Amino acid sequence: MYRGQHPERVSGLVLRATFLGTRAELETAFLINLPQFYPALHEDFLGLLPESERAAPLDAYWRRILDPDPTVHAPAARAWVETEGVLSMVTPRRSRLDRTHPTSQGALPVTPYIEAHYFANDCFMRPDQLLGEAFKLAGIPGVIVQGRYDLLCPPATAHRLATLWPDAELRTIDAAGHLLYDPGIRDAVIAGINDVAAKIAG
Repeated sequence: MYRGQHPERVSGLVLRATFLGTRAELETAFLINLPQFYPALHEDFLGLLPESERAAPLDAYWRRILDPDPTVHAPAARAWVETEGVLSMVTPRRSRLDRTHPTSQGALPVTPYIEAHYFANDCFMRPDQLLGEAFKLAGIPGVIVQGRYDLLCPPATAHRLATLWPDAELRTIDAAGHLLYDPGIRDAVIAGINDVAAKIAG
């Protein structure tokens, strides 16, 4: 999300799946939503870790993903990206971790490594920095597109931002989750871009 350092250089913003970079959001997604909606997957997620690391599983995952040893980081990165993928979908194709992949099989995306680096460092922000500096968005027109059933970036987060950004319109899409290509999300993003552009043009 835009961090507000140079608001004078921003004409408008269209956001999708609002994430504020807080530890609380990550704990909600992986430690609250995951066991509530996918309890078996949550068991798989924890089961990849030694019992001694399960009390703080997020930190354990990030530490393992950033470990230089591929026998350590590859299984953790694969489990992270698969779990995140399930939480991203309204109707995932499967809801358990695939334990059949050997460590070296299949290229992994860079996403879990980038995320682990940022999350382990609190996204390089102060606690609640984005909401605390939301006043810098004043006068910038925006649209916030939000999937109703997004388990990674739930509607409450987008709502919190919208209450502090009066120049933005929150558009919640029913029957959609986190993905850009969920029903209605892509069209809402395109429409939001057009609407913000029209406001800028006057």
